[in-house]
Amino acid sequence: MHPKICLSIGNVTYDEALKHLNDVSLAEIRMDLLDFSNEQFSSLFSRGKCVIATYRSDNHFDVLFSKYSQAIEFGCTCVDIDINVPEIYRDRIADLAHSMNRKVILSYHNYEKTPSHKDLIRVIDKLRTSGADIVKIACIANSAEDCSRVLGLYENHTKLVAFCMGEIGKITRLSALLLGAPFTYASIKGKEVAPGQMSYDVVESMLKMMEVRS
Repeated sequence: MHPKICLSIGNVTYDEALKHLNDVSLAEIRMDLLDFSNEQFSSLFSRGKCVIATYRSDNHFDVLFSKYSQAIEFGCTCVDIDINVPEIYRDRIADLAHSMNRKVILSYHNYEKTPSHKDLIRVIDKLRTSGADIVKIACIANSAEDCSRVLGLYENHTKLVAFCMGEIGKITRLSALLLGAPFTYASIKGKEVAPGQMSYDVVESMLKMMEVRS
C-alpha cells in the first residue's frame, strides 16, 4: 500500500468495500455511490484508518448534511465538500468537522474545461477563505496546456490537490505528487468514479517506477 494514494471506493458491495479498505492506508468513501446502511457506514469509518467522507449531490442538501454529520460521528478523518454546496450547508459541515478535529477538503470540479490561471487562483482563494484545510481542484483537460496550467498552481500553493481529469489529464494525477500534493486518487479496478481515474495497482506501479528513476 502506498501512503499517498487515496483509493476512491464507490459502486461496490459492502463486502467489497470492506476488503479494499483493509488493503490500503488512505481511502475515500463515496457515500453517494454506496447503498449502505448506517451500521455499514459506521463500520467503515470507525476502523482507525485515514478515511475521507465524500457525498456529491446537486440538491437534497438536508440529506447531504445528514450524511456528512453521520460520517463525522462515525469517525471519518476528513470530509470533502464541493464548492457548489450552498454556503449555509458547507459552513455547517466544515464547522462540525473542525469541532471534532476532522480535516476539511473544499473542492472544485469542472467537467467541461480548465479555467484560466486567473480564475483558478480566484477559486483557490475562495476555498481557503471558506475554511479549507486542503483545497482540491479537478478540471477536465482538453489540451496539454490545460494540464500545464493546473500543475503550475503548485508553484505558489501548498496543501493543494490539483489535477486534470480525462484521458489527457491522466499524467497530472501522478505529477501532482511530485509537485507537492499530499495525495492523489486512484480507483478500484473497473470502478472508476471520475473521468481518467486509474486503478490503484496501476498508479502504485507507475509511482514506484518514477521513484526509482528519480
